[in-house]
Amino acid sequence: MVGYPLRCMNSTSDAIVIGGGIMGLAIADRLARGGLRVTLLERNRCGRGASWAAAGLLKPSSPNRTGPMQDLHRSSLAAYKAFCADLLERTGIDPQFARHGSIEVLFEDQRFRMAASEERAGLDQPMPDGSVTWEMLTVEEARSVEPSLGQEGMGAIFCRSAAQVRTPRLLQALAHGCRNAGVQIIEGAAVEALLVEGERLGGVQTRAGRYEAPAVILAAGAWSNQVDDRLAQLMPAKPVRGQSLLLDGSGLATPNWGLVIECRGCYVLPRADGLVVVGATVEPGVGFDERTTEEGIGGLIAKAVSMVPALADAPLVKSWAGLRSCAPDARPYIGPVSGIDGLIAATTHYRTGITMAPITASAVADLIINGQTKEDISWCKPGRSFERKRSS
Repeated sequence: MVGYPLRCMNSTSDAIVIGGGIMGLAIADRLARGGLRVTLLERNRCGRGASWAAAGLLKPSSPNRTGPMQDLHRSSLAAYKAFCADLLERTGIDPQFARHGSIEVLFEDQRFRMAASEERAGLDQPMPDGSVTWEMLTVEEARSVEPSLGQEGMGAIFCRSAAQVRTPRLLQALAHGCRNAGVQIIEGAAVEALLVEGERLGGVQTRAGRYEAPAVILAAGAWSNQVDDRLAQLMPAKPVRGQSLLLDGSGLATPNWGLVIECRGCYVLPRADGLVVVGATVEPGVGFDERTTEEGIGGLIAKAVSMVPALADAPLVKSWAGLRSCAPDARPYIGPVSGIDGLIAATTHYRTGITMAPITASAVADLIINGQTKEDISWCKPGRSFERKRSS
């Protein structure tokens, strides 16, 4: 890929970032620290969409799954501690990264067998100190690690590399870092159209006016393919609602700060202040409806209590929902968008957006500044074809 002709005539910025979630903020921060003039346009408020709604669980892909996507995901997770430490040093805001692992309680035979397979496959992916990353535990062994667990289940699997981060604090740190680096952040600026002449993109149009730049990065999550009619075909995706809630576990026998507990698609993240985050539902087909439901919240509470019985007495503090964008193959779109020269996609990460932010930001910044990246992003190319599932 040829590098972009930065600082072209009449441009007001070297790069425009569409979207002020974790992906857009991380990319804008990297570009600005690389010496570029960057404008970030956010339709509402920065960091208040799906990124804010995310619980902050950082977990590696199953060791049974291999390929470029999994490699990139694991690389990003490995970089997270340094990513957060750098933000703390530059902004004074601590994202509260903690890597104490996760315990998944196993109830079904099939999941138990899969977990045993993950333990075996994980032997090839040890921790930096040489210890195993994935380890099967009996219920008694799991309760010795986390006494708040219930006594039911067939066993558990412990993942030592799992971590968590406080997403609101992470987003605040990124926004602060962007401003310190000179990024012009404009909120309430929904992009209405791409300014394209032939196949060359020159900027974007918002209700408040036009912004010009030779490079535009699309990181608007569930709204990404709505800024231009062509994107619905090049980057098909649907919003998937995820509901979460916050319980007050102060004074109860709830999990210790840092350790993540999982079961049946639900996770419990205890915070240092005694509050407990529980998430998240997976609800396709709701469109752009970001409301919570009694069924969704009730189901999460029931699952959380099945893992940690003491949470039955924890008051509900609040609940919320966010929309995660999902492509037909559940892979993100990262890289140049064919047919629109100057447009780079960094969106539709579905449930991996928080974890993938450091590596995606690095790859996109390299593409724009250097014209190429060392990361293998061929598997997430915008405009890729999707195989239709055969009807049975």
